[in-house]
Parts: sequence; C-alpha cells; structure tokens
Amino acid sequence: MATASPIPIETCDNRGLDQAVQGLERLKRARNLGLDPACFDEKMTLFETHRASLNSYFCHNVGQNEDRDIAQFERKHREYEKENLDEVQVYRDLQAVEECRRTNGKPPKVRFLTEEEQWEWERQYLRQTEDSGSQAPRGTGGQP
Repeated sequence: MATASPIPIETCDNRGLDQAVQGLERLKRARNLGLDPACFDEKMTLFETHRASLNSYFCHNVGQNEDRDIAQFERKHREYEKENLDEVQVYRDLQAVEECRRTNGKPPKVRFLTEEEQWEWERQYLRQTEDSGSQAPRGTGGQP
C-alpha cells in the first residue's frame, strides 16, 4: 500500500476555493440566466465554511510541527548549556552586563563583594545558621 506524500506547503492555499467562490459570484451577477441569487449565497457560505475548516486543519498541523520543533531545539539548547555554561563564564557575563550598565549611567543590579566583605558576610552567615540551629526547623510549628 502506497503512502501519500506530504503536500508541499506552496500548494496548501485557498486558490481553488477562491476561484470557485469568484465563479459563483459571477454566476450570481449574471441576470440573464434567471438563476436564484439566494442559492448562490448559500453555496458561497458553504464554500467559506469549507475554507475555514481547511485553514483550521492546516494551522493545527503546522502548530504540531512547530511544537515538535520547539521541543527538539529546547533539548539541543539544554545540551549546549550543560556542556558550555560554567560558573566562571556566568560570572564574566554578569561582570560585562554590570560594566555596560555602569558606562550607561545606570545603577548596578548586582554588587560584587570585596574579599573583606565576602569574608564578613560568610562569618555572619555561619553565625546565623549556628544560632538558628538551636531553634525548631521552619514549618514544624515549633514542635520537635
């Protein structure tokens, strides 16, 4: 059993339906044929219904393809990040952003601590964790 080949994207348009609707409009305007214009209005509405249905089907399929592409490219990007993004590079990138903000006269979003400030912060942080160690853990309501 032969499988149908996918329809090329350039043929997925409404030219045929457009031509059919235009033909119905010409027949509707032809007064000397003695045809009922209401019949043509009904058929044009039916063609437009089919056009909308086909467009919906086409857009749904394109959307599914795009969703697959999103998933594929996100996977590739995650692999790239795992292989190429390290703490040193993040630090350098952040420094570059902050330098750019400084040259543009904007306040910093991040402040880098000096060695002394870093040491003082670590000393205070360790003291706080030691002090909080004697208290009940959060979320237990003070019960052991």
